[in-house]
Amino acid sequence: MKKFRIVLLLLVVPSFVFAQKNKPVAPVLPLNAETNTVSYSAVVDATGETQKEMYARAIAWIKEFYPIPSSVLQVQDSINMKIVCKGKFDAKRTLKNGTQQTAERIIYTLTIQFKEGRYKYEITKVLIQGATSVPVEKYFDENDPAAEDHFATLTSVDENLTNIANSLKTRMEQPSVKIKKDEW
Repeated sequence: MKKFRIVLLLLVVPSFVFAQKNKPVAPVLPLNAETNTVSYSAVVDATGETQKEMYARAIAWIKEFYPIPSSVLQVQDSINMKIVCKGKFDAKRTLKNGTQQTAERIIYTLTIQFKEGRYKYEITKVLIQGATSVPVEKYFDENDPAAEDHFATLTSVDENLTNIANSLKTRMEQPSVKIKKDEW
């Protein structure tokens, strides 16, 4: 009888251990060391390219990437070679049945600056839009009861912002299209 209890105990205890849900872990998003806020940025080498050409390429990318470019363009300064866009997207999360659902509306600021032979982009001020917008950094709390949903939102934010940065870099490698006055 004693052996039976030991065997039963050995069979039951592991099921309790494996039945415990693992604590969700926050995804790793790039943080600005000074502000401790989510920030995607890079200085990209474009040796041999002029500020004017890179500026034209960035404007062309904005017109191609955003459905309504005029709604996102906040600053278009060809004198100081600076462009500022305020964009938004819907972060998605995957439900247990595998379907995608909109989790949160995310807003962000994209700043692009140009110098001879290089340009710099920064995606900052990443906020969760609602009645009042809150910084996305609030979703990093592992002790929050909704941490699993928040981490899914953060993963979607990372995917979307990385896609924006990669799309910009790809377009910046392509020359801008110039239309001759006689070919209108």
